[in-house]
Amino acid sequence: MMTSPDATPGRPATATTRKRQGRARDIGVIVIAAAVVLAMLAISGQVNWPAALIGVVALGTFTFFWFFGTVDPAQETGEDEAAAEIAAKRARAAQERSFRSALVEALSEPTMYIDAQGKVEAANAAARKQFRFLGADPVLSAVVRRPELLDAVAAVRKGEGPQRFEFVERAETDRYFSCVAAPLGGGVLVSMHDLTDIKRAEFARVDFLANASHELRTPLTSLSGFIETLRGPARDDPEARERFLEIMQGQADRMRRLISDLLSLSRIELVEHRPPEGEADLASVVREVVEALEPVAAERGVKVAVTGLDNAVMVTGVRDELAQVVQNLVDNAVKYSETGGVVLVDLVSGVAPDAASVRAGRQWAEAGHMSIVTSPGAARGLSAALRVTDSGPGIERQYLPRLSERFYRVDPGRGLRPGTGLGLAIVKHVVQRHRGELLVESEPGRGSAFGVVLPMAKATNT
Repeated sequence: MMTSPDATPGRPATATTRKRQGRARDIGVIVIAAAVVLAMLAISGQVNWPAALIGVVALGTFTFFWFFGTVDPAQETGEDEAAAEIAAKRARAAQERSFRSALVEALSEPTMYIDAQGKVEAANAAARKQFRFLGADPVLSAVVRRPELLDAVAAVRKGEGPQRFEFVERAETDRYFSCVAAPLGGGVLVSMHDLTDIKRAEFARVDFLANASHELRTPLTSLSGFIETLRGPARDDPEARERFLEIMQGQADRMRRLISDLLSLSRIELVEHRPPEGEADLASVVREVVEALEPVAAERGVKVAVTGLDNAVMVTGVRDELAQVVQNLVDNAVKYSETGGVVLVDLVSGVAPDAASVRAGRQWAEAGHMSIVTSPGAARGLSAALRVTDSGPGIERQYLPRLSERFYRVDPGRGLRPGTGLGLAIVKHVVQRHRGELLVESEPGRGSAFGVVLPMAKATNT
């Protein structure tokens, strides 16, 4: 049996080898079939044996010359080279794709590579999380809805060079991105840099200056007026001097509280887009805050009643920030409750999200209701619900949507209460950062109730 020089042990057969092997099989089948037919004719007496042997030899000679005479070595060598070139191109393409995938995965910022067909060939974990897509090689326009990004990719594919652009992702907490789309290997590489921290710092600085300058103007004006009076008409009046100094002390305390609240609000807004990772015992936080505010409540003739603190209530959160939430809610309830009234603080844990929302802020059928913060994080797993109810005058339904605005206070007809007007704004942003819910229900003549729903710690949910 003849073997082709192209087919050696341990090496794959080339196109020429495979073609020759196929022809050899075909010729072998033809020769054997012809020999069998001639032998049967000879046995039957229709053909004598010498004629049959001559026929077999003639057929073999013809097929031999046909086999070698119709094989064009140059043509088959060209076919082999073309096949080898195609295989090399495929290998290079696979190697380049593997390199692009490794490059994209190595980057920490959201990064994608879009091939020439407009498909997302590679995307790292940050990009998949950002655009919430799964599967292999999805079409870019099917998973990304940002016109800025789509236009930039289209411009690069038209040969307009690298494109720089920015976009804002609107959500519970806005996120800001600075992006670059650049040509790479026949496709487009898109990288996104998260500017959220920088933007938030900038906005917080602007807001802080605007709010501070506006809110500090009143007490500073008051202090300046009293100082001028003490230097003039009241210089020799001890009684007036003592009265003015007391008022000035009150204005100075107001400025201190205002600055403290503004700083707290600015710090929370800077990290609001990052959910907390630690755990805190909400029952312990409530207990400590209530104990600290009991002297203030007693001075106003208000009693604070607490339920649900028998066991630890572990939630996902930052203890100090949760303490601010509880303190602002309980302090507001004490301030707005009438003398002889009762502030009810109720804590429940390990309930489903819907039941927690009802427990926190959906108990009065005739009251006005408002969800100030509704976060997707509160819809997963078990939850804890904190409800703080006052015995104050209540709030009309039309005022509820503005309660968490900075410096907004529903004081007309309710009696002016001391405060900065930032307490509920701080509560709102802390709850938002903790991916919880903030609810309020209020009924004039009955009082108001503010509720907070927080996700339980992971260990509690398992």
